Amino acid sequence: MAQAVLTVSEVVAISGMEEGPVRKDVEHGLVGSDSPPTFSLTDLVYFRTLALMNIQLGVEDRRKIYTLISKALKSGKPSNVDVSPVLELKLAKIAKEVTDTLDRFMAWKNKIVINPKILGGEPVFPKSRLSVRHIGALVMNGGLEEIREDYPYLSEQDIEFAKLYALAYPKRGRPRQASPGC
Repeated sequence: MAQAVLTVSEVVAISGMEEGPVRKDVEHGLVGSDSPPTFSLTDLVYFRTLALMNIQLGVEDRRKIYTLISKALKSGKPSNVDVSPVLELKLAKIAKEVTDTLDRFMAWKNKIVINPKILGGEPVFPKSRLSVRHIGALVMNGGLEEIREDYPYLSEQDIEFAKLYALAYPKRGRPRQASPGC
C-alpha cells in the first residue's frame, strides 16, 4: 500500500466519517499525533471502516479495531480481521476501496487548474472557468440533474470528486465585501 499524508478534512471527505469523531481520536492519541494532525493510509482505512460500521464505539473498542487494522495492513496483504466472535471486518475490500478512491482522487486533483488569473486562483476544471467547489456544493445540495444538464462536459468522476474536493478543501477566510454602490 502506498504511503499517504492526509489532513483532517481530506480524511473526512474520503472516508465519509464526521469530523468530530476524527478529532476525538486525535485527542485520545489513537491517530494523528503531529500538530497539525496528519494521517496515514492506515488511518484512512480505519476511519472508512468506522464510517461503514455506523455504530458508536468506546475509545478502547476503537483502539482495538485500529490495532487490528494496523497489524493487518502492515502484513502487506490485508485480509479479513476477526474483531470478536460475531464481528469480522472485510478489510481487504475496504483497503482496496480506500486505496483506489485515494489514488483516483489524487490523480484527478492534479488535473484541476489553479491560476491567479482565472477566478482569482479558485480551482477550476481544465479549459473552463467553472469552479470545482461550485460543482461540489451543487452535488452536496442535491443538484445532480442540474449539473448534468448545465455542464454535460463534466464526467461522472468530475462530479464525484468535485464533492470530495469541496469537503476536503473548504474555502477559507471571510467572504469578500461587496463594493459600495453594487
